Amino acid sequence: MSELRKVQKVGHSTLSVSIPAEYAKNMALHEGDNLLVKEEADGTLRLVPTARNLKSMKASIRSDLVENDELLSRLIISCYMLGYDSIELSSKNGIRSSQLTRASRTMRELRGVEIVESSENKLLAQSFMDPTKFPVDSLIKRLQLLVSRSLKDSIEALRTGSPGLLNGIRRIQQEIDELYWLIVRQLLVALSNREISSKIGLENPLHASGDRVSAKTIDEIGRIILELTEEIINFKETGITMDEKVLSSIENLARQAQESFEITMESLLTPDTRTIERAMKSVEATMQLEKKVMLELIESEPNMRGIISDFGQLSRYCSIIIEIALNRLLRKTSRICVITSQ
Repeated sequence: MSELRKVQKVGHSTLSVSIPAEYAKNMALHEGDNLLVKEEADGTLRLVPTARNLKSMKASIRSDLVENDELLSRLIISCYMLGYDSIELSSKNGIRSSQLTRASRTMRELRGVEIVESSENKLLAQSFMDPTKFPVDSLIKRLQLLVSRSLKDSIEALRTGSPGLLNGIRRIQQEIDELYWLIVRQLLVALSNREISSKIGLENPLHASGDRVSAKTIDEIGRIILELTEEIINFKETGITMDEKVLSSIENLARQAQESFEITMESLLTPDTRTIERAMKSVEATMQLEKKVMLELIESEPNMRGIISDFGQLSRYCSIIIEIALNRLLRKTSRICVITSQ
């Protein structure tokens, strides 16, 4: 809704603006109701009914129009991330067995969602999650801890080649994916409800894009770790023995990449110039070490080229997070930069 309204004077000093009838109807406003008037950071005013009933949103997917089970799963996840309270899968002719299995599994992977009805023609999931209980930075911190654990196990796999480590990393990546979906849901719900926004630490709607990119980048780093661990295990299973010097070189690169990730995440969650500078230097050192190791081993161990490149790619993703950390730093006045309005 967008309407031009004229400011009118009431009495000696009060200015007033009338509320559009359609808005009043949609929000069930009546004469005598209270409205909270809030000034936003950009100078706009926001009207918030103090006793409003938020409408629940339901997404209904017709399974008979979706042939691919993977696409169906992605549609369900997207509905969840968009903040819909209910997700329904239905078909007049009955939901295919493969679809029902895949949809049920996907719905059970969504945080705070439970399947409340299941039949041949309908599968219904309902969100029972209170979004105010999950601050975005806390979820991002949890992502960091999970990725750090995966990276530690990946480095150990270089030595042991244990398939158990790979299976553990796969389970961790599933949890990372679930947290990423939840973070996106939180951000999009906050953008549609400013009251939730402040409670989950989103000070300004403009910051949501940076938080989403950060979460997606961390999710991708986790995926890189999974892929390079799969390469490590596959190499170990060939029975080829890796020279100790070669192994030490790759381990040094892996630990440098791990250090880059840890410092980068510190710079994102508690941004200051010193930490950001340390992160920048660490990422640069990792990329330089990647080039050095690649040149040293390109002839003796060509099969390890992909693994070496993946550790370097991890640090290149860190550069994206550092950019967002810089943006976070400059949101407010600090000792190095004073922000003023003119």
